[in-house]
Amino acid sequence: MSDEASLKFLRGLRAVREFTPEPVDDATLNEILEVGRWTSTGGNRQPTEVVVVRDRPTLQKFAEWGARPGGPSAVSLLLVSNSDQATLDEGRMAERLALAARACGLGAVIATLKNEGPAEAKKLLGIPEDRRATVLVAIGHTDREARKAMPKQGAAARKPMTEYAHWGKF
Repeated sequence: MSDEASLKFLRGLRAVREFTPEPVDDATLNEILEVGRWTSTGGNRQPTEVVVVRDRPTLQKFAEWGARPGGPSAVSLLLVSNSDQATLDEGRMAERLALAARACGLGAVIATLKNEGPAEAKKLLGIPEDRRATVLVAIGHTDREARKAMPKQGAAARKPMTEYAHWGKF
């Protein structure tokens, strides 16, 4: 038996790229990080750590390196993994962090650093060279006015179930 409210919450997660300048308080951020810390990983290896970035010039650099929310986020969580084999775990953690942000009433978007971004971010933040630092989760208070001004896409933006799910064979 399903819990309709929980399923509706999960279906309602959207990428939010429009943020207000209001900071995310430390207590809320710690709640979000705690969800990430408890995200399951393959073999319980826990290969991913998080660098919490609030510094505006660094957030601007992230945008220059391809991770561009519509406006500056209050905070970005850069996922740092000890293996290139951890991409599935990174994705799971990023999604859980975004869901935790939503549960706390915040918006979030998952983004990736491109081109020289990962290497430059590692230098800038003192991340060891042998680590992977590509995925980040930008979090902030949703700028609702900016979102209202966006074109509506609604349910039509999704494939119909008949094109998405294949039962028994493709």
